Amino acid sequence: QSLSTETFIGGLCVVALVWLSTIYFGAPTAGNALDASWTQSLAYAFKHHFQAGVDYLFTFGPLGYIYHPRSSYDVDLFYTFIAWHIITGLFFAVIFVTYTQKIDGKIDKFIYLFLVLVVISSFPDDPRYFLGIVASVVLAISPPPFFKHSILRYTTLVGLILLFLAVVSLTKFTHFVLAGVGVLSMTVAIWHSYSRKFALIIPIVFTIFLLCIWLISGQSLLNLPTYIINSLQITSGYSDAMSGGFKITEIKLAMANIFVIMLMVLLACFIKPWKMKRFIIASMVFFGIFIAWKAGFVRHDAHSLIFFAFAVLAPFFIEYDKSMHRFLILAFRVLRYIAIFTALSGLFIAGSAINYTHSNFMAKWNQRIVNNLTTLLNLPDLKAKRDKKLDRLKQKYNLPKIRAVVGQATVDIFSWEQGVLFLNELNWHPRPVFQSYVAFTPSLIALNGDFYASEQAPEFVIFKLQAIDGQFPLMNDNEALKILLRDYQPILSEKGYFLLKRVPRSQGAVSAGETLLSREIKIGEPIDIRALSNKSLLLSLDIRKSWMGHLSSLLYKMPDIYLEIEATDGTKMSYRIIPGMTQSGFVINPLILNQADLVGWYTETALKRVATLRVVIKPEKLWLQYFFNTNLALKISENKITPYPVDDTQNLRTGLYPMFHSEPYQVSSPSNAALEEGKAVLMVHAPGEMRFRLPAGKHKFTGQFGILKGAYSAKNKHPTDGVEFSAVIQKNHGEELILFKQFLNPRVVKADRGLQTITTVSFEIEKNAELILRTHPGISNNMQSDWSFWRLDY
Repeated sequence: QSLSTETFIGGLCVVALVWLSTIYFGAPTAGNALDASWTQSLAYAFKHHFQAGVDYLFTFGPLGYIYHPRSSYDVDLFYTFIAWHIITGLFFAVIFVTYTQKIDGKIDKFIYLFLVLVVISSFPDDPRYFLGIVASVVLAISPPPFFKHSILRYTTLVGLILLFLAVVSLTKFTHFVLAGVGVLSMTVAIWHSYSRKFALIIPIVFTIFLLCIWLISGQSLLNLPTYIINSLQITSGYSDAMSGGFKITEIKLAMANIFVIMLMVLLACFIKPWKMKRFIIASMVFFGIFIAWKAGFVRHDAHSLIFFAFAVLAPFFIEYDKSMHRFLILAFRVLRYIAIFTALSGLFIAGSAINYTHSNFMAKWNQRIVNNLTTLLNLPDLKAKRDKKLDRLKQKYNLPKIRAVVGQATVDIFSWEQGVLFLNELNWHPRPVFQSYVAFTPSLIALNGDFYASEQAPEFVIFKLQAIDGQFPLMNDNEALKILLRDYQPILSEKGYFLLKRVPRSQGAVSAGETLLSREIKIGEPIDIRALSNKSLLLSLDIRKSWMGHLSSLLYKMPDIYLEIEATDGTKMSYRIIPGMTQSGFVINPLILNQADLVGWYTETALKRVATLRVVIKPEKLWLQYFFNTNLALKISENKITPYPVDDTQNLRTGLYPMFHSEPYQVSSPSNAALEEGKAVLMVHAPGEMRFRLPAGKHKFTGQFGILKGAYSAKNKHPTDGVEFSAVIQKNHGEELILFKQFLNPRVVKADRGLQTITTVSFEIEKNAELILRTHPGISNNMQSDWSFWRLDY
């Protein structure tokens, strides 16, 4: 019932070590990276008291910035951020070490503390918070003797846990849900074990704490319901929109782990005497496993580490009857060890992608301890380094022309490079779902559209056409995009960004024109629209799930759906589409796939047009169709939006291709800027062609080329079979002179991977001519994943 001095001092030493292992110091200021930009956006929102769920809507709450361990550096919030991680790290350390009092056996205690100290500390965000929430709830439901036999100690423990749950609820909506289930579990358990009066106090105190922290965070109480409703919208669309990846070995290990934990629950809960609190604790642990499963395997890349890190410690939270037969207790512990083994195996397999393996994880932990201690003792030095990095980024992403025009007027940015906006110290006035790919559902798309259709719309927009996961570019945020095309005039281009100014040509949302085609189609059925290809068109698709699809979406995720397009010139392309985004009409014809195409649209240059299209499931397996209704609704309408007149078309073209010394005047393939080995390149999907005008005289041609890493990675189920690259001089009468020609097949030949250098070619032409860069698919003419790129000087 009391702690010995030795135990107390030993516990303090372990707490200090765990605490030192779990301190994180964030990341440098955001540039143009996606994740870094949204953390920087959360910092801006926090400082300017933006209302969560109203002014901005994301998967994080008002405390999201200071919670995230890799948040981008903010000058004003640096010490606030550090203080948060020092305090929360200490709380986690106390909770995890306190829980050792509930674990029987020295071996199990050692394994538990080793995992907390060395393994869990390596994964600072979701796993640690999920485990902290579950461990706290279990301690409140079934406290160790030190707390159980003192009403003052127990009340204090429950109060601190409720405060912790209220705080973490406002960091991320997933934590809000898990903490809410935890409060419900505590209420039911205390109702059953103690008294109704004490039990009813639990949700009341939690709610009071939650409301107080909400107010302290600069939020209005009136906006809390809106925050919850809109966050549920994001949650409902996440499984369909953000799904990706599939690694069968990791899935098998995860399923094995869950099965073993189920066996542990059967032993713990269904052996007499039955106890309600054991059922409640097991339910809480399983809900945590479900949350970790969704967080880890919907977007199955390095996210799977979330599940395995949670699953490593979860077996310790399941309680069993210590008076069971010795054989059953032994079986329970063996199952615990098997569960830990499967989780660790998955952790190291998944961790290999980030160089976290069984052979180096101890060294990494040791290095983190040393680095954390050194950094804590030299925080001003860290801040000075971050300030220098900030100055360098400001120079790199300096947009003087845009800054001069915008001044302090309101401005938003499409799609996800908010970091660039902040580096130029502009007055950010965002649409609610401020990163377009997160507008997963029709209601979220309408929310952004309504914002741009109202007088709240920003005076300026910095625009770059971007899409994640190979999605169709104009599908994301399509209602807001249609209003941009209608009501915002292009002013200038700088470093690949367009500046658009609001000059409304109409009011309200953009309404579709005459319906030209409306019918039910089957998945995989080709639709020929050549007869409409000369018109400007909007496409709407209502793709409906079957009951199996709804169940799959709830428990796991849905198969990927693609829109396959063949243009009138024979070019074939395939883009991922999201069912929740396609119900609103999005621009499909002409094909606007990148910044250059958008310039072409504004200047009324001929663009590619759609001949046929079809909706397919990938991989194309018959059984996957059972996740969807047999038919889907297709509607093609006339797009009444006409290009906004442009005063200076040459200015608009400036800076479209920063990876080239001279800019091409024509790119006849889907293309977009990308990074390879840290260098900016232009991905021009094979078959592709770029044309440059060459004046008469002497020239030098040099540069780099290659195929993007993702095209041949092990994760890619449809890898490239190689691309042929060539560069030719085409004279006025059609004669061609080959400067360079090479075939790359990086999936087979390691030397063909990464940046390839073109040997400098010197040449002289007597008359004006054209330089043509071409890419052709491999021998079998398979165009899948032919993500060829160029980076040139001439």
